Amino acid sequence: MGTLPRLVVCGGYSRAGDGGAVSEIWGLNLATMRWKAMPALLCARSGHACCAVRGALVALGGATPGSGIRRISTSRVEMLSKKKGAFVELPPLSCSAIYAAAAITVDESHSALGQVLLLGGRDQDNTPTSSVRLVDLATGVCTP
Repeated sequence: MGTLPRLVVCGGYSRAGDGGAVSEIWGLNLATMRWKAMPALLCARSGHACCAVRGALVALGGATPGSGIRRISTSRVEMLSKKKGAFVELPPLSCSAIYAAAAITVDESHSALGQVLLLGGRDQDNTPTSSVRLVDLATGVCTP
């Protein structure tokens, strides 16, 4: 177990306190089975896609807190910068806001920051989508 990378819990939704989207990130060291706080997201969100790209954690889309229980879908993309030790904002998704999609890292070398496949999810109108989009993290451009 000690040779495996850590398990990461990134953002999400909390019912504690006033409830809503959170920006916390926790990493579980699989050798010691201990949780450790990691740098927080810039934007609290839930229902976002998250994956590791070239060793960096990336959060795409999701829902940010709105008024009351209303969630607002977002097209924001953030990446954990190894140099800064904190999240940095990347260009937003050109395909607009997306919520509840899945992300898969693409093994490639054509992009300065890497590429991700976004699968399914819901658009900004909360309409389910079965689309698959290739996202270039350096530009935010989504290609069907």
